[in-house]
Amino acid sequence: MTVSRSRSITRFTSRVALAAALGAAALVSGPSMASAADVQPLYWSNKCDAGRACVSKVSGDTWNIEKCGVSGLNDYFGWAKSHGNPFTIYFENGSVVHLWAWDNKSFPNNTRARQVNVEC
Repeated sequence: MTVSRSRSITRFTSRVALAAALGAAALVSGPSMASAADVQPLYWSNKCDAGRACVSKVSGDTWNIEKCGVSGLNDYFGWAKSHGNPFTIYFENGSVVHLWAWDNKSFPNNTRARQVNVEC
């Protein structure tokens, strides 16, 4: 009887420890509440904001990209500006446009841009 009770306690303790570990992992890796100070990594604006990589439509709508690495675009753009980090735009026809740091460039807007890679 003592052995059986000891096994039950050990099993219970193990399950509690596992549940606590899984709960902690969910809290750490799960979505967090955004504060007012959080900056969106990608957003539309009417201008290219400081510190961003930007691509603009003919209409003037500008897609601001803050994060490094690859981001999807899937739209038509005709102008780009780099505020510090070089980046490359990849189009669905296989062509690319590269901007150096602190560069701006216009390009034909008749091909859909697939993605952009901001180098950091």
